[in-house]
Amino acid sequence: MLWNSELSQTKLSQILGISQSTISEAVSGKSQIARQSSRNAIFEGLDILRPPLPPKVATALTATPQATEPSGEAQERLEIASIDQALIGLFEARTQNLRLIDRKLGAHYLLAQSQAHVQQMHDLLRRSLPGPVRRGLARALAEAASLTGWQALDSGRSATAWRYYEIAKAAARESEDKAVLAHVSAEQSYVLLDNGYERGALATLRAARDDAGASLPSLLSSWMWAAEGEVCATLGEEPEAKRALERAFALLPPEPQDPSLPFLMLDRTHLLRWRGHCLARLGDSEAIEDLTRALDCIVPLELGRAEAGLRTDLALAYTVHGDTTQAHRQAARAAELSDQSGSVRQRSRLARLLPQRTTSRGEDVE
Repeated sequence: MLWNSELSQTKLSQILGISQSTISEAVSGKSQIARQSSRNAIFEGLDILRPPLPPKVATALTATPQATEPSGEAQERLEIASIDQALIGLFEARTQNLRLIDRKLGAHYLLAQSQAHVQQMHDLLRRSLPGPVRRGLARALAEAASLTGWQALDSGRSATAWRYYEIAKAAARESEDKAVLAHVSAEQSYVLLDNGYERGALATLRAARDDAGASLPSLLSSWMWAAEGEVCATLGEEPEAKRALERAFALLPPEPQDPSLPFLMLDRTHLLRWRGHCLARLGDSEAIEDLTRALDCIVPLELGRAEAGLRTDLALAYTVHGDTTQAHRQAARAAELSDQSGSVRQRSRLARLLPQRTTSRGEDVE
């Protein structure tokens, strides 16, 4: 065995063909003769004399380094979405189409489509660059998410509705559009109202209006005051409800069409319907007059859900007035329209507001 830990410099000089003195000075590092080439020769000689390593160890040490496969995270690529105003316009047009179909047919047919629409915009927003285009997309997302929240509420899915309104509010804040933020925040109050949190709904509405300040369009302000009147009526606060409704009528513009607020469908007919709804809750006999006038205008428009709500209010108003025949007739038609649109919310209102409801076939049920 050639290797010996006590191998003498004499023996080593014989093996390597280098003088003993050179080896001694090279190892000690004292001699100028000990250039790097001499030192390399000496230590290469020592490596030669070293016993062979076990096969596995030798393989590990001498193997050519291989490139490490990148992890899944390292393989991810940053993808920035290509978005422009034309694309945002298409998204807004699609939202408007869904909104119009919803008014005609109800949420039952559209909720899944609206959810997919929101998801697509939400994904694009997360991959878009800051600036005016991103803010425009955020505004479009807020409107679509708010519509989807309303459809979920109409379908009896309150928790889902709440989540979509949270998406709508976050997008509205990013859009920096105070009107859109005020609207989606106020509309979320209906989730609270339908689930028995009347005081929370009122606080939400007032906070949304206060946060927006005096910058809101008059049409939106009218809508928000009418909504507050409805919550106050639900709480039985008649003076506050009537004052809020008066403010709503006073603020309604002569031409209640605002292209910047496509999500609002509000004119004098709809305000009459809204006031009648509130008066019916308060047991005021004037509700029948308001609701009947509104019904004459709503029926030709074939707005199933709106007509169902209006007839439900009429059924309640006639019940308070003692006219059970008319109450049953209106409730029957309201139930039929609610069944057609799949409106769980309207069916629940019929069951909750009327102690005895009439089905679409005219049968009384407890």
